[in-house]
Amino acid sequence: MSFFGILLGGRARKCAPVSIPTVAGGTGADDLMREELVMIFKHSTSCPVSWAAHSQVSRFLQDRPEAPVRMVSVIKERPLSQQIAAATGVRHESPQLIVLRRGEVLATASHGEINRERLEIMFQNAAGVVPASVIR
Repeated sequence: MSFFGILLGGRARKCAPVSIPTVAGGTGADDLMREELVMIFKHSTSCPVSWAAHSQVSRFLQDRPEAPVRMVSVIKERPLSQQIAAATGVRHESPQLIVLRRGEVLATASHGEINRERLEIMFQNAAGVVPASVIR
C-alpha cells in the first residue's frame, strides 16, 4: 500500500466519497451554538493534514450519514471560524472537530486525532451511548 493510502485511512474503499455538508452562508456561530447536536469540522484546503482528516470525516459519514457534521472552511469562512473559537472557548486549530450540544463543548479533536474510529466514539458519546470516560 502506498504512503498516501496509509495516511488516508488504510484500505481502499470502493464507494464514492461522501460530501461533507458545509455551514450555509450567513450562518453565524450563534446559530451553531443553538443546535441540539452538531459536529463542527474546521478544514483548511491548503493543508495536507487537513485533507487527511477530511478523508476520515468523509469515511465516518459513509457509515453514519445521520451524524450532524458541518464543515467550516477556515480560509473562506475565517470570521466564522474565529467566532466559533470565541463562542466555545476552544483555541482554533486546523484541522479540528468540535462536538457541541446546545452550545456546550462535549469533545474536541485536532490533527491526527481526527479518525473514523474516534469520530464514531465522539458521536456515540454525544448521543448518550458511550460513557465520556472512554474518549478522554
